[in-house]
Amino acid sequence: MNGKFWGKVATSTVILGLFIFAFNTIYTTPDMTTILLPPVQGSPLAKELLETVILVRSEVAIQEKGHLARATFAIENSSDHDIKNIEIICTVMDNTGVEQGRDKWVIYDTIKAHANGFFSYTSKKYVSNRATATQCQIIDIEKAQAPLIAFHRRGATAGHAGQQETPDAMPHGGAHH
Repeated sequence: MNGKFWGKVATSTVILGLFIFAFNTIYTTPDMTTILLPPVQGSPLAKELLETVILVRSEVAIQEKGHLARATFAIENSSDHDIKNIEIICTVMDNTGVEQGRDKWVIYDTIKAHANGFFSYTSKKYVSNRATATQCQIIDIEKAQAPLIAFHRRGATAGHAGQQETPDAMPHGGAHH
């Protein structure tokens, strides 16, 4: 009994353990969809902002030919924070309510505090031909931070709000014309 023998025994034990785990998981799960599609859980920040950032409307339409998915989302941000990178998961179901898959959409735009946003996307995705309904929810959000570097537009001077600088009013060397 050399090292190769014990190596084969250890490898066989690991493979047998994985097989038993997989068999037990499949045996105790009601259907394969539950194994492949675990429950959706939102991020802590999404849960915190869930009452003030609302997915007001969502619609996902699938064209069978070409597998084009067109999604539209309306989001209401009544929080005190600008938000961005909003992740939305849409669960696709058949006519009996059985989950057939999920699609993830990310809205990279910033929605200002106390504002609404409407977004529309088209992408090529494979969706089961048994899909008849979708259910969408926000699972992640980021608070938009102020930029590290701010660029100021040339035109308004400090202390003279609302006045525009013109070439004649700008200081330059020499006499005024």
